[in-house]
Amino acid sequence: MTVLTRFLRDRRRSLGWWSLGVIGFVFMQLAFYPSFKNQPQFDDLFNDLPEGVKALIGASGLSLREPAGYLHSQVFTTLLPIILLIFAIALGARAIGGSEDDGTIELLLANPVSRVRTAVERAAATAALVSALGAIATIGLIAVAAPFQLLEGVSVAKLVAACLAATSLALLHASIAYFVGAAFGGRVRAISVAATVAVAGYVLFGLVSSGVMRGARFASPWYWYLDRNIVAKGPGAEAIFLPLGLAVAFAAAGVWRFVPRDLR
Repeated sequence: MTVLTRFLRDRRRSLGWWSLGVIGFVFMQLAFYPSFKNQPQFDDLFNDLPEGVKALIGASGLSLREPAGYLHSQVFTTLLPIILLIFAIALGARAIGGSEDDGTIELLLANPVSRVRTAVERAAATAALVSALGAIATIGLIAVAAPFQLLEGVSVAKLVAACLAATSLALLHASIAYFVGAAFGGRVRAISVAATVAVAGYVLFGLVSSGVMRGARFASPWYWYLDRNIVAKGPGAEAIFLPLGLAVAFAAAGVWRFVPRDLR
C-alpha cells in the first residue's frame, strides 16, 4: 500500500462525515429560499448597508431574492468556503505536522520509503481529499437547489465553476498549512498560520470593498474569488488558476524544506 492510498484510506470515514455535514448545511440554507424570495423588505434592508458590508455578505449587485443573488450570498460568500477551508486547513496541517506531533511520521520513515515520496504523496492525498469534498459539495448543491427553484435562470456550468473556485481557495490554504507543518513542524502552528492568512485575506477584502487600500486588492485571495457575483457571471480565471498555482508552489516548498529537516 502506498503512502498516498494509506492516507486516503485512513480518512475515508472523516470525508464521509464531512460530506454529510456540508450537504446538510447547504440543504438548511437553501430551504429558506422559497419564503425569502417573497419578502421584498429584505432588499431594502441590505440596500441601506455600506458597500463594504454588502460585499462581505454577498449582497452587492443582484437582488438576494433572485436565485443567483441568493446562492452567491448564502452559499458562496460564507457557508461553502468556510466549511471547505476548515476541512482543508485541518487536513493540510495533519499531513506532516500532525504526524510529526504524534510520532507516526518517524514510524513511516523507518520503512523503505524516501522522505521525498512521503512528502509528495501526503501532499497529493491532501489535495485529493479536499477536491473530493469540493466535488461532493458541488453535486449536493445542484441536487438540493433544484427542488427549491434555485436553478431558474442559473447556469449549471457557472454554478460548477463557482464551486471549483471555492475548492481552489480551500486548496491554497490547505497547502499553506501543509507547508508550515512540513517546513517547521507542529500541527497547531500550521493551523494557526493558515487560519491567520485566511482571516487576514478576508479582512483585506472587506477593506478593499469599502474603498480603503484599493491598491492592495490583488493581495487578497478572497478578492480574486468574490470580486463579482460568481453564480451570475462565473468566476474569473484568477479565482481558479491563481490559487491552484500558489497551492502547487507552497506544496513544493513544503517538500523541499521537509527533506533535509531534523524531525523532533
